[in-house]
Amino acid sequence: MVVVVALSVVLSGCGKKASEKMAEKMVESAMAKDGVKGKVDISGDKVTVQTKDGTTTFSGGGNAKIPDNFPKEVYVPDGATITASASTPGGFTLVLQVKDPGDKVAEVYKSKMTGAGWKEESSMNQPGMNMLVYKKAGTTMTAIIAGSDKVTQVSLNVAEDKKAAKATE
Repeated sequence: MVVVVALSVVLSGCGKKASEKMAEKMVESAMAKDGVKGKVDISGDKVTVQTKDGTTTFSGGGNAKIPDNFPKEVYVPDGATITASASTPGGFTLVLQVKDPGDKVAEVYKSKMTGAGWKEESSMNQPGMNMLVYKKAGTTMTAIIAGSDKVTQVSLNVAEDKKAAKATE
């Protein structure tokens, strides 16, 4: 619920400071109703939510970028346009666009991820969409690749299992 409210605020482009403050209070109030105490900061296309569990950051629009602590071993195509990103205590989400056909993007992902030591857990190919799941040292990366011959959207979800990662070290 909180994530939906936060994302809707980001994607609505609410840029006035008074509107941002009002939206912050609305999200904090919704969180409190769900029993979550936290601080919300909205600045343009970026929303940061701090709770006892950690910090979650969402960004969208023209200011979306790859989070600084995004795992370097997860392939992101050169020239990709980042349209949205999220960083949570347990992982990351990136939404990006590339100008290559979806099947070509999927083949490059397969090559790059396995070449970097990731194990392919599953692969699904349907007309216009591919889903790839890879695992490495307690981290799972899911790529959902959908598009046409001209523009392809890639959604990357990276889930980090800290306990599993420590066990493999």
